[in-house]
Amino acid sequence: MSKKQLKVAVVGLRVGRAHAADYAASDAVGELLLCDCNTALLAEAVDQYPGARGYADFTEMLRQERPDAVSIALPNKLHRSFSIQALEAGCHVLCEKPMARNAAEALAMARTAERCERKLMINFNQRFESPVYSLLKEWLDAGRFGKLYYVKSRWSRRRGVPWWYPLSREMCGGGALVDLGVHVLDRAMWWCGFPEPEWVLGNTYCGIAAREAERRKLAPFELEDFGAAAIRMRNGMLLMLEASWASNRENEEISVRLYGERGGALIQTEVGTNSEIRVKLFLEQDGVLCDMIPAVETLPPVPTIRQAFLEAILQDTPVPCSPEQGILISRLLDAIYQCAATGAPVRLTEATPL
Repeated sequence: MSKKQLKVAVVGLRVGRAHAADYAASDAVGELLLCDCNTALLAEAVDQYPGARGYADFTEMLRQERPDAVSIALPNKLHRSFSIQALEAGCHVLCEKPMARNAAEALAMARTAERCERKLMINFNQRFESPVYSLLKEWLDAGRFGKLYYVKSRWSRRRGVPWWYPLSREMCGGGALVDLGVHVLDRAMWWCGFPEPEWVLGNTYCGIAAREAERRKLAPFELEDFGAAAIRMRNGMLLMLEASWASNRENEEISVRLYGERGGALIQTEVGTNSEIRVKLFLEQDGVLCDMIPAVETLPPVPTIRQAFLEAILQDTPVPCSPEQGILISRLLDAIYQCAATGAPVRLTEATPL
């Protein structure tokens, strides 16, 4: 990475701790700014990173410091307004997932970035979890698996509702699909080359979390704790998505399975202390299907998503997780919720141009 030093800010220090840690460790960052209206959380973070400067007011920080880049790690409701404010202040922006509560908000962010000629990147960090993911992407792009025709992507928890978070439709935009499903949907779409969707059939449910909210004497639970969808692409591929905060199953599962005409893949994360990632490839060789397990230790390391963001700024190259991709993911989630509300499949038209 280039040694040019940037002034980088992180707003939202609960989720944003991972952002701050990456920036503090980067040679490309010369000044680290931290922002949170929770002054106790702010003081704790500033103490952790010697030399960092803290602000409780985002507008004041932008006015005084004029940072080169900002990470937005706030509740979903605030992604649009804070991203637009930072972009208009001349900052490049890395926004946490989901890009926004819906595609309309995401589109407004993308149009602002284009107008202000600033980079806007979405924090789809699961693409960067393992060098095997990059290898798999290279092989898929090179056609070694043949045409993909079926993909199944899942993040399902036995029990794992994020009760620490303000769980409302106004604040979040959605439940398990927006929180967990967005990750595995993006990662699967990335591997598949972001094919154009044709129609969506999906549904959402809430029983387990609603009963738990009642036991905790909380407000009535208004988000889904389980969502699933079938997404047909215009190239004929079918993508199945499942996400749950709470479901009656044996354990938590994060997995993607891909089927191609000449090969397939299974990617699983063993959730636990070390969150071990296992990848199995099934490829035809001289007409015989062979099982392969890539040797992770032989592969070159991959950057973290924050390092990739900084490099895109320094090299003035396109960001790897683009606003156009974030908008498409938001459109698919919107369609699942629409289908769940109406009971009818949703046919997707061409996207509105930026």
